[in-house]
Amino acid sequence: MNTTAPGPPVTTPKCSVVPCFDVDKFVRFTASSVRADKVSKTIGYGLGSLGHVLAITQRKDSDVSTGLKKLSSNISMARYVVRFTGALESYEALKNGSWCYGDDDDHLRMIVKLQAYSMLVYYPLENLSYVGYIAPKLLNIDADKISRQSCLAWTLYVGLDIYANQLRIKALNEKEKQLLAQTDLSATEKQALLTTLRKRRSELYYIQLRNACYFPTCLHWSLKNGLIPDWSVQFLCFTEALVGVWRAWVNLA
Repeated sequence: MNTTAPGPPVTTPKCSVVPCFDVDKFVRFTASSVRADKVSKTIGYGLGSLGHVLAITQRKDSDVSTGLKKLSSNISMARYVVRFTGALESYEALKNGSWCYGDDDDHLRMIVKLQAYSMLVYYPLENLSYVGYIAPKLLNIDADKISRQSCLAWTLYVGLDIYANQLRIKALNEKEKQLLAQTDLSATEKQALLTTLRKRRSELYYIQLRNACYFPTCLHWSLKNGLIPDWSVQFLCFTEALVGVWRAWVNLA
């Protein structure tokens, strides 16, 4: 006779295809077209970077390295489609100030407005260049030239973003000093406010890291003869993509 008292029911932990990988969260993550594009971008530039690594280590292109580069190029071309709604998103940001942070001052709001204007130039030109590449006889345009012009607008956006974020970081540094000197808050309240402030500042630093990868690449694409080697473009873009998808994943509720 079994006299052992029954214990609590044993629950089997959920298993995912890959250990420690949250499939449910991934599905929610990619449900957004913006976040799904981040995944595609990371895969694309990852393949391109791998292709260049193989070519460099072998001192020549092989079928594998060439194939990886072609896959990367085709993924980049497919991502053009996501940009067809970009002009409307930029107009909405210009109209409603949705790209601004809640505590942005008037100067920062003006910078963000200029960023929205630059994207209102960028997206239609990107859409035109895409049509020129895919259906060259449809509009009979110089797709390469239009693409370079769109990247000039993008370069302006990134430059403005670097400037705006430095101003935001400076303002947060000042707020941190004020909080540390404040005496009318409890230790718990002060720590909570400092934690929020520092987390926000850290995210701005990550954005600046991404901008540091963006700026030379978009400037490179703006120039007819380029600026930096193709392998460095791939590595910079892959680094930006990794940071972007990582931070979007971490910050997804």
